[in-house]
Amino acid sequence: MPFMGKVVEKGKIKDFRGTWGSGLATLVIEDEGGLIHNVSCENAPTVRALEAAFGNIITEGHTVNVSNLKDRVIYYEMTDWGTLAGFVPEEEAPVELIEAYEKDKKHISKKKLKEVV
Repeated sequence: MPFMGKVVEKGKIKDFRGTWGSGLATLVIEDEGGLIHNVSCENAPTVRALEAAFGNIITEGHTVNVSNLKDRVIYYEMTDWGTLAGFVPEEEAPVELIEAYEKDKKHISKKKLKEVV
């Protein structure tokens, strides 16, 4: 079942690519199966949220300290139009969010099994 009306995803942050001038960015996330997802997001709000969650992200010249993001595990949700809606670090995730993710994961696994069979 979706959490707060959206499907919950989980993965490791592998990279952040953004341009201050355009306002656009991509959060590169590796899921538990090893697939890479390029998640579109707004540059400034996402960087501020990453800074609040992990610290030491915004560096001199308004650049992102990617090395401090790499391999951080997050739970996240997407908007209906396919951009990042929000995230929470794994260690701060509420029980309800983790349960929603586990339930979604089981549902997705069963769906894939039915498609293969």
